[in-house]
Amino acid sequence: MKLDRQRLSVASYRLQLPGFYLTCAALVLLVLSGFAMAETAPTVRTDSGWFVDMNRFAASAHAGFKCEDCHGTMLEEEHKHPNPDDPAFLKTPAVTAYDYSRCQKCHQVSYDRYMTGGHALARTAAAGDAAVTPTVWPPPVYAAPTCGACHASHYAPAGLSRVESGRRMVESCGQCHPAHAASYLENIHGRLAVNLKDDASAFCSDCHGAHSVASLKDPEKALASCRRCHADAGPEYAGIVIHAAAAHLGPIETAKDPAIFWIERVRTIALIVVAVSLVLFFGHSFLWILRELHEKLRKH
Repeated sequence: MKLDRQRLSVASYRLQLPGFYLTCAALVLLVLSGFAMAETAPTVRTDSGWFVDMNRFAASAHAGFKCEDCHGTMLEEEHKHPNPDDPAFLKTPAVTAYDYSRCQKCHQVSYDRYMTGGHALARTAAAGDAAVTPTVWPPPVYAAPTCGACHASHYAPAGLSRVESGRRMVESCGQCHPAHAASYLENIHGRLAVNLKDDASAFCSDCHGAHSVASLKDPEKALASCRRCHADAGPEYAGIVIHAAAAHLGPIETAKDPAIFWIERVRTIALIVVAVSLVLFFGHSFLWILRELHEKLRKH
């Protein structure tokens, strides 16, 4: 009788071992996928104010410049800028008051691309010809950013890797396009680029351009963008929904493709089922081990 029980015990352990190892592997994959889904782009401080942290400035890409190289004499109509006697003294954000036409002295190509890009066109449409120059910021109706809204001129470091630069870009673009940034992070491009730090994956500027900022609503432009990485892309690529959460409705409104909505629900249910199964399996295994220990202790 004892021999039969020992054989039964050994057989039960052998039957449980494969399931135990498989369950451990599934648990590890579940935890790793949870971390990958939970990770987001880092918070990046892009605000330059009237008061500059010189310690941070000393580590920036512009550390070798003198103040007057970018700001000139700091005089406006023979008054100091900012003017302490002005009722609006220090009340207007410094980023909106700067003359960004000065940026072209060192960044001519980027400046020219911006001037013909989507942000400049949006500003023009909102406020007329006066908005086409980055000097006038913001236009009567806020439409799009200029240089300082995306770049921290006093603090942005030089020599960033493609991955780090891309991660900061997602955060910067997400300030005005939160739904697009969120959907990008859920997409395979964002998960590879941001979560897995794959520098071969696409960041915002790889599809939309760094300064030209193309919307890609035109299928031909979208296909041309896809072919930068997928040389053999066919016309069907232009129909792929990248920003599923945004659906091109704007920075605030959100919507999802019904198919993607239900796929996500099924994925969530599947994860819950797996989690419950793991709890039940380990609970059963734990109770079985306790039973075996009890039997051994009783024999002695």
